[in-house]
Amino acid sequence: MSPLPPSPRTPPPSREAELARAESDMARLEERLAEQVARAAADAQALTERLDRVRQALARPESAGDSRLSQWAVRLEDTESPALTPDMEQLREKALEAREAALDTRRQAGLDLQSSLRLHQEDAARVVKALTDAEADLKRVEAAARARAEAEARARAEAEARTEELARPPAMTPARAKSSRDETPTRSDKPGPRLPLPPAKDEARSNGRVRMHTAIDMRSDSNFFTGFSMDISEGGIFIATVEAVPRGTTVDLDFTLPGGRPLTVNGVVRWARDGNDRTPELMPGVGVQFTALPPEVAHAISSFVATRDPMFYPD
Repeated sequence: MSPLPPSPRTPPPSREAELARAESDMARLEERLAEQVARAAADAQALTERLDRVRQALARPESAGDSRLSQWAVRLEDTESPALTPDMEQLREKALEAREAALDTRRQAGLDLQSSLRLHQEDAARVVKALTDAEADLKRVEAAARARAEAEARARAEAEARTEELARPPAMTPARAKSSRDETPTRSDKPGPRLPLPPAKDEARSNGRVRMHTAIDMRSDSNFFTGFSMDISEGGIFIATVEAVPRGTTVDLDFTLPGGRPLTVNGVVRWARDGNDRTPELMPGVGVQFTALPPEVAHAISSFVATRDPMFYPD
């Protein structure tokens, strides 16, 4: 025979429930006592009135000739109707005073509890408002961070796509080159302010410039730019970016050579190249010349350049 499953335990009653039950029992007891006291007082009053009526009947002349009635008249002459004793009245008054005192104490305790609860609710409301405002600011900052990350991801993807196009050798026929030279430049193709040109092909070969593909953060005092580095040498670096950086701007460069540690160098923008739809193979960007290059950084860049085959700008 399998044992019976254990019966679920009944949770112990709370203190409030126990007090409520005790108060209900006490109220019923006090109600019964009050009814009994009132009934005893009414019975005593009725008994007194009845005793008076019997005494009056026994005192009539027609009752004087009956010996038994005469005996009852003598016996009831000294009989008194039992009334509520002074002790009972005092105890009844004491019970009423105790009930009034307990009621006053409970009323005051209830008022104190309500006041404390109101202060607690006000404090909780202030905390809720502060948390709501903080959560709103967190959502705003997170949304802005996501938007910046998405914008940077799109910029990197576009830069990588342009870099892949630049890595492919250009295949331009003489006729196409001639037609390109004969085209009338549109308003958007008209040259802007004259800027220094990037290093020539021979100069790039003499400096041993090496093309690389790695993300670079470029910071200045007033701007933060994210570019895509494609060309680096011991003397400087080309940063592919569509952001306008004036010549002479001092910048800090953070980048990582493939397989190396992160590097931080200072530089000055020496030349800039705007984007041009007629020469899409030339990416827009700026040429930054290194300044005050630390020896360990110069050694790291020289070692990297020495291990790579030089790659040059397209003609």
